[in-house]
Amino acid sequence: MSQIHSSSPKKHSFNIIDFILITAVIACIIGIAIRYNLGASLTKETDTAVITVRISSLLKENEQHLVTGDVFRYQTTNEVLGTLLSKEIKAATINYALDNGTFLVLEDEERVNVFCKIEVKGYQTENGFMVGGDTYIGCGKSILVYSNHIETAFLVTDIVIQK
Repeated sequence: MSQIHSSSPKKHSFNIIDFILITAVIACIIGIAIRYNLGASLTKETDTAVITVRISSLLKENEQHLVTGDVFRYQTTNEVLGTLLSKEIKAATINYALDNGTFLVLEDEERVNVFCKIEVKGYQTENGFMVGGDTYIGCGKSILVYSNHIETAFLVTDIVIQK
């Protein structure tokens, strides 16, 4: 004896578990948007800032590898930091503490301190300047960077938002 089975698919009724899953997915999307400041980056024009960075005790022969116009990227993420606008070379110094408690400051003939101006793009937020919209940059922050000519560490000393 053969039985006849209905080939029509079962209808799925919407229930509380479906509602909870949909609500959780929407909450996750909103959380990610808030965390990465996506609302500001979608609704606001990109801000431009010029940051001043210091490279301490760079060997004199490596100063030539800081080429105006070079694009610097973060070593850790390969994201673009900005473009080198200018550089200023100053003598590096060595501080010696003498036995009498005073300090002797001598110029280091093999090294220089370099102050660079870097143009960066991002967004000014209430939490500070966000390069590319999601990477905080502020005075005192140390950044590992590279360009086509050099790999080094920057110390941010100033940020000026361009109007």
